[in-house]
Amino acid sequence: MQRKSPSQPSINERRDYFRVEDTVLMRYHAVDQNSALANHLPPQLKDAPGYSLIRELLSIEQEHSKFLRAIGEENRSLEAYLKGINKKLDLIAGKLIEYEEPAPDQQQYAITLSEGGLSFHSMTEHAHDSYMALQLTLLPNHIPLTVFCRVINCSRNGDDFVTALSFVQLKDADRQIIAKHIMQLQLAERRQQPNGL
Repeated sequence: MQRKSPSQPSINERRDYFRVEDTVLMRYHAVDQNSALANHLPPQLKDAPGYSLIRELLSIEQEHSKFLRAIGEENRSLEAYLKGINKKLDLIAGKLIEYEEPAPDQQQYAITLSEGGLSFHSMTEHAHDSYMALQLTLLPNHIPLTVFCRVINCSRNGDDFVTALSFVQLKDADRQIIAKHIMQLQLAERRQQPNGL
């Protein structure tokens, strides 16, 4: 019988999440269940300075989003100006990360992403119900996320394996980042369709 972590979504809940195809930079390391549930990051995944900077900027932006909304209700022009400054800072931080030396084990992966988890192809078979810590970089803005996951399925697919992961103890701020990223991918996909349909 499968163990269920405190934040593990049910099968029905996982089916309710909207999934998108995406390409990310990713690296991962196996951890034990206690480390995953405690959000204890393995030393191999410690942040580079640029990633720490972007994570701090995102945290500040989320903390002050309610103030920006309140300003927007009073003064649309000021709200637009402040959003423009935020965008400038995001672009500068993203460029800084582009020039950083990538971690040796960081690779580009094609993934299927939802708010409940992700799946990816690899040459490695991962044990069912095992845990791992992932460092994801969402492109093209180089937004870094460090998340913990449980392996809910790993099956052979030709010469490689497809590993399906469920997020464990996902922080609300990280869930918001993933949801926003998924929405942006959906909008971009719609714009590419004929007549924007």
